Amino acid sequence: MVPSTDPRNTGDQITAVITAVGVIGGLGCLVVVIVGGFITAGAAKDGIKQVPIQSPIPIEAPQAP
Repeated sequence: MVPSTDPRNTGDQITAVITAVGVIGGLGCLVVVIVGGFITAGAAKDGIKQVPIQSPIPIEAPQAP
């Protein structure tokens, strides 16, 4: 499609605005996904640190008094 040079034609301007808003919105979503990935990785790392490596052996109390 050949762009028109008519100054009253706002179709190209509207298309440019819609494209710009779409690109900015897409980049915003990408930032949210990346930040969420870092938060999830950090939470997983902290969760792994809380898991005991070896569970302690329970002390068996005598059953008879």
